[in-house]
Amino acid sequence: MPTKSGSKKKRAVKNDLGFSPQQRALLEQMLFRSREKQRKQEELRLKGEGLQRSLFPSQTGFIGDERKKKLARCSRRAGKTHLAAVGLLTAAISTPGIMCPYITLSIKNARRILWNTLGEMDRAFGLDLEFRQNDLTVKLSNGSSIVLGGAQDRDEVDKWRGPKYSLCVIDEAQSMRTSILHTLIEDVLEPATLDLDGSIWMFGTPNASSSGYFYDADVFEASSWSRHNWTLLDNPHLPGAGDWLARRKEENGWSDETPIYRREYLGEWTRDEESMVYRFSPEKNLVEADLEESHWDFVLGVDLGYEDATAFVVFAFSEDVPEVYAVHAEKAPHLSIAEIAEKIKRLEERYRFVRSVVDTGGLGKMVCEEMNKRFELNLFPAEKSRKLDHIRLMNSDFERGRIQICHGPKTEQYVDELVLLEWDQNQMEKGRFIENENNENHCCDAALYAWREALHYLHREQTPKPEFGSQDYFEALEREMESDMIAKVKRMEEDEELEWWEVN
Repeated sequence: MPTKSGSKKKRAVKNDLGFSPQQRALLEQMLFRSREKQRKQEELRLKGEGLQRSLFPSQTGFIGDERKKKLARCSRRAGKTHLAAVGLLTAAISTPGIMCPYITLSIKNARRILWNTLGEMDRAFGLDLEFRQNDLTVKLSNGSSIVLGGAQDRDEVDKWRGPKYSLCVIDEAQSMRTSILHTLIEDVLEPATLDLDGSIWMFGTPNASSSGYFYDADVFEASSWSRHNWTLLDNPHLPGAGDWLARRKEENGWSDETPIYRREYLGEWTRDEESMVYRFSPEKNLVEADLEESHWDFVLGVDLGYEDATAFVVFAFSEDVPEVYAVHAEKAPHLSIAEIAEKIKRLEERYRFVRSVVDTGGLGKMVCEEMNKRFELNLFPAEKSRKLDHIRLMNSDFERGRIQICHGPKTEQYVDELVLLEWDQNQMEKGRFIENENNENHCCDAALYAWREALHYLHREQTPKPEFGSQDYFEALEREMESDMIAKVKRMEEDEELEWWEVN
């Protein structure tokens, strides 16, 4: 217990600093707030340590990997979402005042996948998180935040530029377009982790096409990513997973080699042509070509959208060749009618279309007529009935190499969709063919409309005639004369067998 003389000395020291009573009170308040802030941060740090104790060994091995870029190829229900939440919260707690992004296919998917998990962890560990629904941001008491968002197009990717990150988590990477994911990681996120020596995590389940950025990062020996994989059978929080999976195999008639079983529940890369909407093959259907526009006829297909992108795809065909060529594809969201019409006009000036078709879904037909009247266009409504039948016909052209896509930036968005577009697996099990809503299909739909208008199927192979006066010419002439003589003799023989009144 301090003596009276000691208290007097402390007061004297304070008075020697020359502070007024008001200044001293303000200083004491600042010191109190600073200590309270440190206390809360220490309390939050201790709670954060409990987060990692909720992980099972496969997850602990992943989070303990010191590599800056690492991916996890997992089956369904393998615990990727829980691991992502733990990683983001741990990073946000350890470095006050930072932003940690969680990026997936779309804002809708980000909310569906991670938002509720963060809420459950807040309640379980008492983290006192603040949830902002408007911008899908979770605020921590130390000033850090976790931001959820999508990366559907380059505009959304560009929104992640600017801040510095200690951890970035990318989920559903198997369904992201190669060009988008490449730009997001290499042009945006990697430079943003430089200041804090941050990390990038990438999660995904194998896709049916066994292709894309995530596939390359996981499979190629020269990959710069540290690779991990586990399945739902490694998840101790699902003790009945083995029995459940055995029942599911029996109910669906799956064997150990069934692609969907190996892909979705064993987390193995297995190409499954039956699950792909289009039978596109880079080897058969990509070509290095730059067509001279004066020698071809062109058709345009337009798939209308607003929140979903509006897509424009141009096909070229000629009576001289049996193939049809995709020469241009682009798409953009939030286009007005005037902007759509202006884009069609620019394409029309370049390609001089013999036919331009626009989808008639929703208000499509009305929009089509309105654009014709207002902007002096010549658009026709696309036929959308029996879509599955037309996809199967188009797949026949893909398999025979009758569809060629001019490889390059002008068709990149179309190729990205073809590579990833799958049928919804749950609907397939019920005998219905519905495209997976996680995969974009806007360019694919526009291409389907344009392909139906192309007349490449009218091409017939012409047998070249031999040059006049050549050996081949005389041999062909001799065969023709011989054939004519044989036909004449046959007719005479038939006439002799008839009575005179039966002969014409």
